[in-house]
Amino acid sequence: MSEKSGASRVSRGTQHPLGDGWRAGLFCAFWGIPAGPVGWVGARVLPILASRFYALAAEELHLQVDDDLLDVGCGAGVLLRDQAAGVRYVAGVDASEIQVGLARRRLAERIAAGTAQIVLGDATALPWPDGRFSAVASVNCLKFVPQPEQALREVHRVLRPGGRIVHITDPPATDPETSGTVGALGVWQWSADDSRRMMNQAGFTDVSVTRLPARHLRLQLVRAVRPA
Repeated sequence: MSEKSGASRVSRGTQHPLGDGWRAGLFCAFWGIPAGPVGWVGARVLPILASRFYALAAEELHLQVDDDLLDVGCGAGVLLRDQAAGVRYVAGVDASEIQVGLARRRLAERIAAGTAQIVLGDATALPWPDGRFSAVASVNCLKFVPQPEQALREVHRVLRPGGRIVHITDPPATDPETSGTVGALGVWQWSADDSRRMMNQAGFTDVSVTRLPARHLRLQLVRAVRPA
């Protein structure tokens, strides 16, 4: 795939990636943006199933006590509570009212102390000023966002120079014709090359894409830095 054709493929389409049909709707309501009775169950099961991914993302960020950490698609706040208890400030944004309610309860003490914030919002329009954070985590979120490239530009904006991002998403697409498209379950799928290209186009450097081992479902882990 050429650089030009890859770039156009990554940018292809502005359709909502959750797609049509009952499978996509159910998958989103359970795993993506939990809503309704299905989402009530999903929001409580997901932290158990995803705990190892939260730990891995935090480990790859090498969190320090003076970090200000943002979790994009924070879900029920497990990463922020369990993996970032020692950092200076944590914030999370999620599009699910169910998830935001759970996260606010999990982080109630830190919110009351002024060292945490949980926002119901949109990953493509983050409600923080430029350079607010030193680190950003995002676990299985970008694949549900209608405009993931805009979300990455927003992450770049709110990261301070030298800030780092780790995001985890689905296994890399191996068919170049499917990379940059929405699959049957209504989520974006990307090849490793396109994952890397998206980060570069958003302004990040030092980009690496790792295919995780089977115990992590062979997901992609993407690391990058906002240039100093």
